[in-house]
Amino acid sequence: MRKSIVSAALIALLALIADVRRPAAQFAPFWPSAPQQLPPAAAAPAGNVEQTRTAPHRGRKSHRKHEVVRPPPNQREVAERNGYKRVSDLVNFPKFFPGLGIIFVKPDTLPLGPFLCFDRRDRPVATVYMVPVKDIDDHKSLEAAGSAWPVDHVSFYFNAGHPGVDVPHYHVVLWHVTKKQEARVAK
Repeated sequence: MRKSIVSAALIALLALIADVRRPAAQFAPFWPSAPQQLPPAAAAPAGNVEQTRTAPHRGRKSHRKHEVVRPPPNQREVAERNGYKRVSDLVNFPKFFPGLGIIFVKPDTLPLGPFLCFDRRDRPVATVYMVPVKDIDDHKSLEAAGSAWPVDHVSFYFNAGHPGVDVPHYHVVLWHVTKKQEARVAK
């Protein structure tokens, strides 16, 4: 019986992850999916660059280029603009939870989520789905917004309940950082 519950949960979660529709909240990926090489010091990085040309100077054939490089948007601020609230502001929960970091959720998506987890520098670390055991036992179909950030690895574990989701449930954690980088939210 226990194996069938876990098997059903894995199938349901794979269906969640494999959902090809666009997520409800669009976030720019923070970490590249593949290693990148830095451009030469004189060249501006690709993307987020505006170029303007100045008028040519007397007799010169070349134009001067002014480049404006903008930093990527703060993903936590983007989430808040899209309706995500800090879990610690909604229920009795710590502002920083060791192991997951600072957690945000849209209140109307409880208990499933997605819950967005950030480190202390507002960098996305993980997306968590909390799947009630009862929903798995009832063979319920579940749908939730996907993650726009690349996924490095997935954790799946049981939780007996906590403030905000007080029923027994499974955590499905889509990690956007490597196992080594998980240490950023360990303390």
